[in-house]
Amino acid sequence: MLSMATRLQSWRKVRAATVTSSRTFRGSSSDGAWRNDTPAGSNTEVFVYNPEFNIAWPDSQLGVVARKDKNFNLPGNIGANPTGSLDQLQIPPPSKQPDILSTPTVKESQVHALYNANDFIRYTAGSDRDVFASPRMLRDFPSLPSNEMMDLKVHTAPTLLRKELGDLFPEEDLTAGPLSIITMSILTEQDMSTWSEEVEAEREKLTEHTVISCKEICGRLKEDGYWADFIDPCSGTPHFSGHTNTTMFETDEKFRLLGFRIEDLGCCKVISHAKFGRHVFVGCIVTNAAAGSDAVDNIVEDISPYYM
Repeated sequence: MLSMATRLQSWRKVRAATVTSSRTFRGSSSDGAWRNDTPAGSNTEVFVYNPEFNIAWPDSQLGVVARKDKNFNLPGNIGANPTGSLDQLQIPPPSKQPDILSTPTVKESQVHALYNANDFIRYTAGSDRDVFASPRMLRDFPSLPSNEMMDLKVHTAPTLLRKELGDLFPEEDLTAGPLSIITMSILTEQDMSTWSEEVEAEREKLTEHTVISCKEICGRLKEDGYWADFIDPCSGTPHFSGHTNTTMFETDEKFRLLGFRIEDLGCCKVISHAKFGRHVFVGCIVTNAAAGSDAVDNIVEDISPYYM
């Protein structure tokens, strides 16, 4: 009888150890959505199923499609931190980025602005002084800077130039379809083949005027559904498209294919216009609108007094 009691006591010890080991094992991540809610001191194990227990929601600080924080590059946003402190991180945490699920769209922003304007007009005393009482449409194209001295011409891109422009605009397929080049030649007071403070001041002024005019023309073409971009006079690279190592300054040999002369003076090169000679500043717009289309002809007719 004493031997049987000893065996029973030993079996209970082994059973208790087995239960303890089982509880520790079930507390691991292999249980999925099951959570151990066994009360302390109870001999009966209680497990509760929670269907959302194992859902891994995106990190709210990283956003839905943002890049991962390099400090936590292991699966599950886990990173090594021997010190146990988050005060000093090797890589600064990512800044707050817009979430595609919460950031308003362009249309929603426009509607919000219109609602605010409506509230301002209806409920703000004296708002009639800040709002046009009789709005009207502009009959003529707004005047652009240096418009009276501008010669605007449209060229169908030659085959050779079309291939070279492909390096300037690698994001666009320029091998097929219409491709036009609009040259914007502005008559200058100074001879651009020389250098002086007056020449430099006029060049800076015309650079600004050219960028303004090119943005306006590209905007009108885009409103009509065409792609358009222009060469920035300062960098010789596309203004709207991605940056490339290929450039096209106003003394580039490519302008020979557009009716200009490129004269080599030994110390430098200078561009020459058929009418203006060396007294010229040239801008260049590239678009897939065909030469002779209504969109292009209307722009040239509104802007250039020299166009025939």
